[in-house]
Amino acid sequence: MEIAIKPIINKIISGSERTKIVKKNIIGSFAIKGLSILASLYLVPLTINLLDQEKYGVWITIYSIITWFNMMDIGLGYGFRNKFTEALAKNEKILAKEYVQTLYSAMWIISILFIIIFSFFNIFLNWASILNLKEGFNEPIQLIVWSVFVLFSIQLFLKNISTILLALHKTSYSNFMMFISNLLSLLFILLLQKLNVANLFTISISFMLAPILVYLFYTIYLFSTTLKEYKPRWKFFPEKNNFNDLVGLGIKFFMIQITTVIMFSSANIIISQLFSPKEVTPYNIAYRLFASTQAILTIVITPFWAAFTEANAKNDRQWIEKSIKRLIQGWGLFSFGIIVLWAISPFVFRFWVGAGVEISYSLSFQFALFTIIMGWNSPFVFYITSVSKIKLELWMAVLQSILTVPIAIFFAKNLALGTTGVILATNMVLLIPAILMPIQYYKLINNTAKGIWNQ
Repeated sequence: MEIAIKPIINKIISGSERTKIVKKNIIGSFAIKGLSILASLYLVPLTINLLDQEKYGVWITIYSIITWFNMMDIGLGYGFRNKFTEALAKNEKILAKEYVQTLYSAMWIISILFIIIFSFFNIFLNWASILNLKEGFNEPIQLIVWSVFVLFSIQLFLKNISTILLALHKTSYSNFMMFISNLLSLLFILLLQKLNVANLFTISISFMLAPILVYLFYTIYLFSTTLKEYKPRWKFFPEKNNFNDLVGLGIKFFMIQITTVIMFSSANIIISQLFSPKEVTPYNIAYRLFASTQAILTIVITPFWAAFTEANAKNDRQWIEKSIKRLIQGWGLFSFGIIVLWAISPFVFRFWVGAGVEISYSLSFQFALFTIIMGWNSPFVFYITSVSKIKLELWMAVLQSILTVPIAIFFAKNLALGTTGVILATNMVLLIPAILMPIQYYKLINNTAKGIWNQ
């Protein structure tokens, strides 16, 4: 059997060395990511049952606010991925190691400053009002939010190990850490249920603590073994020239992060303020179902970031064109699957979370469109981002962030479309990059890009 299977496996992962690496990461990630998705999906009904629909909505809203602060690395992670991969492609290993040192030194300072600054301002924030909580809400919301943000800051520093693995074409390893984090979160929640101490505070801490433990373990393990040659020293301040290299590129990513966060993470706040935290729950459940399918596309495309950077550094345009073409073909099949999922979504929701949470067909349809549009944009955005030609992407992101919130409020409130209007607004502004990103890609790949198309 082993002899019969081996030629099939060899055929599947055939191609250039770069192609083989991409395929191996995709195959490895499918199994790992699939298990991770199952764990995260199981967590949804479990958490809703342990809390209630309103408190689950509060947790999701808090978590969405936290994601705003992923940008606190001022784009260093994205800048590092491109610069580190370019250095390795040119066999500049000393420079690559210096970039690792710079990343850790900078992120250490950023994380500490974030904890100090947030702790100060948190004293003056009325989270009950921000989250639109009802009178008599029986959880220490101020303490919950502060604890979650502190743990998030620690995560921000420790997840550098995942950024390094992505830059090293080891996407499946990064996905494995995510799977272990989800599995550990699930075990923590089940333990809380068993001990009968599950509440918003303990569940929030469990969700935030799990990835910290995983990142910490793999940071120590990998820098003692396979990544020993890149192990950073305990150095408080980053080296100026290398920091400027990462920030010079990273600041553009930072601006894109800010605008993207406003566009994608404001939905839960809008819904909570216009309606109630309870309404966040069906919106989030619909999002999670289609986001779990989008993870399939993410598995396929994520290894291409580092591969595109390397191919561009070596001027291998033929490989890039061939890869983009195959990704578009894959998007066509993916989109068909999304339409089928939308058609059967009422049955999926009922099986998944029960009949207690009502999710309209129109809301599901908008999330299906959202997933299809995002899938179309992904290959072009990944290529353009990987080669650092992101000025047009930045200006589009600014325009999208300006338009999304007022349009979402207008659709949801003035046109009485409810939560469906919120995701409809997002879909409308996503059409901007859906048109312009393919144009920029074709200009870049054919060496005809000028001005903002080539910046």
